[in-house]
Amino acid sequence: MRIQVMTLSCILLLSVGRAEAQEEVLKSLQDQLIKMQTSVEKLRATVDNQNEVIRSQQSQIISLEDKFERKIGQIATGAEAARKPQPVKSSPGFFGLSQGFNPDIGVVGVVQGNVSRNNTNDVDGNDTIVMKELELNFGSYVDPYSRFDATLSFNDALEDQNVDIEEAYYTRWDLPLGFTAKAGKFRAKIGKQNLLHLEQLETVDYPLVIRDFFSEEGLSSSGIRLTNQISNPWDLPLEISGELLRGNNGSSFSGISRRPIFDTHLKTFFELGDSMNLELGGTAMFGDENIPRSLIDSTGAEIFVQSPKGGGRYGVHVLGWDATLIRHLSEGRTLKFQSEWYLEDRTKLVVANSTPWGFYTLVDYRMSPLWSVGCRLDVVDPLETFDRGRPSLAISPYVTLWESEFASFILQYTHSDPGIPGERTDDAVYLKANITIGVDKHPVQ
Repeated sequence: MRIQVMTLSCILLLSVGRAEAQEEVLKSLQDQLIKMQTSVEKLRATVDNQNEVIRSQQSQIISLEDKFERKIGQIATGAEAARKPQPVKSSPGFFGLSQGFNPDIGVVGVVQGNVSRNNTNDVDGNDTIVMKELELNFGSYVDPYSRFDATLSFNDALEDQNVDIEEAYYTRWDLPLGFTAKAGKFRAKIGKQNLLHLEQLETVDYPLVIRDFFSEEGLSSSGIRLTNQISNPWDLPLEISGELLRGNNGSSFSGISRRPIFDTHLKTFFELGDSMNLELGGTAMFGDENIPRSLIDSTGAEIFVQSPKGGGRYGVHVLGWDATLIRHLSEGRTLKFQSEWYLEDRTKLVVANSTPWGFYTLVDYRMSPLWSVGCRLDVVDPLETFDRGRPSLAISPYVTLWESEFASFILQYTHSDPGIPGERTDDAVYLKANITIGVDKHPVQ
């Protein structure tokens, strides 16, 4: 009997323990279920928020599409829309014009004063101060695939003031095979300095080799340019450009419009660590000479005249190399090295030198946001030799005050040696002010 009572007691104790264990398991499951329900509620709230964001973005997209379609419609019916002025709300800075249809407009003034030992009167700007250039810049996107930019340049020359279309070109990207096209008048893609406008130069003037081979302010001509990126096994950024230019510009070529200039430029870019980069480029140009013809005049004398149709087909070959090394130092300081070399191969029928060559080397140190200093060395064996004993040389140290992104001032000294036996060297001091108002957008080269 005692054994039976003890056995029954053990069974009861085991039953009570098992029930308590089951209650604990059940409570744990209930806690986990509550946590899962809480997580589901949080996820539902997150999904609701995301849906609200998506609905808001869809509404914005629809609104933008409606605005774009309305603008396209206004453009398509521009004349009719112009005769039906729309009411506008007055607000500060709003003048009743649709800013979306206005181009970017900027004005750049370049004022230059200089003093020189050269006192001849036939050199523009000796010992004087002059409005060297006044630029009016206009630019706007035509549609999602293209843009139009124009730069009109006014010159306060000594004899007569003039206006020039410095650049006016249409850019179209997203063409087949990844090409970008530019058509109109633009600065030829030759090295680095020729691509820059006067106010963009680190120095007061263009390098001597650019002035002698192309023109006083570089080569700018009407034509068409195609640009593309070349894929390669080394995954290097490799850009190639080809240009067909009107041949009426550039002192190295014929000066005849119907005799085009062919130009190609190749460049690549290297990252040399976190704070240094190197850009290398090469240029090849081919054009015609305007060879003088020998004629006998009415008196029987031999004379030479330039043919209005040009001559010497592709008789001028120009090869160029350029390198730009930029080192970013601490506290926003920058050190820049740049050099360009050019060599021509031509006949002696137009100019006295069949293999003119030249180069420049520029060092620019931006020591602070306000100040930079630098120096440019020019060496040129020019087109016209004039019985030179050695190439022309020039050295130009300078200092620049960057008052702001809209105003800068350059003080430059230039010592030049023409390399002609018996001709004096020259020393000149220049002060140039670059002032910009509005938008001055030039493409990054």
